[in-house]
Amino acid sequence: MHFMKTIVAICSFFLLFSCDNQQVTDKPAKVNESSSTQNESSVSDTTISDNLRVTMIEQLAGRKKYDIALSQINVLLKKDSTNPGWLYMKADALEKTGDTSSAIQFYEKAIGAAGVFIDAEMRVVHLYAQTANAKTIKLCDDLLKTPAAVKMRSDILLIKGIYYSKIYNYNKAIALYDQIIREDYSYLDAYIEKGLAYYDQGKFAEAHKFFSKSTEVSNTFADGYFWKAKTEEKLNKKEDAINNYKRSLALDQSIEEARDALKRLGMLK
Repeated sequence: MHFMKTIVAICSFFLLFSCDNQQVTDKPAKVNESSSTQNESSVSDTTISDNLRVTMIEQLAGRKKYDIALSQINVLLKKDSTNPGWLYMKADALEKTGDTSSAIQFYEKAIGAAGVFIDAEMRVVHLYAQTANAKTIKLCDDLLKTPAAVKMRSDILLIKGIYYSKIYNYNKAIALYDQIIREDYSYLDAYIEKGLAYYDQGKFAEAHKFFSKSTEVSNTFADGYFWKAKTEEKLNKKEDAINNYKRSLALDQSIEEARDALKRLGMLK
């Protein structure tokens, strides 16, 4: 439901590392998006340029055709198995398919091949945290010392907090969320994660306080209204829950859980 506010600009890295195998004048060709089979039929075509294949992969990923995208990426990796951008592309596609363990493996390969690859490190450390991997803390602490990652400080602290929540060390997690809020009052995910730390302990009134705070900071924060509604259900405040599920869905139509909750509560068919 909620996400880190740093969104990795994947395409720029695809093209950056792909160009290692191209002439400087070899610009990515435009692909006719009206052709629904062009990308699929080009999977085994070894005559097309690497940049064009990267463009195809981007389009396939955009249409959530990750299996075909992975086939395209594997064609590239057969040519150069150490290209950091291509390894990163594969990790990203694997993550999108839900294959977390393989995604971690390929993010690690991308980092190893590049030496310094902050975006890959941010992606892999987030997966470490979500899977309660003890590598989380060291990598986060290393990133906090890296000048290139200074703008991601709040994201890195949030990831450390998520890790501690995953291993049920809620006191350390909450302390980190509090630190983020002190340093960046507008960092909405910190309120959500702090609320979740209480929610997961069954402290619903306390959780509701921080979910509510997120919507005070931003009255257009769909996730905040969603979690307020979830907590209000736990607190037997059905009408409030319905209203906040509606608000969350009005702000973000992609929140399927809010739609499902409204159906369950008899407000939608």
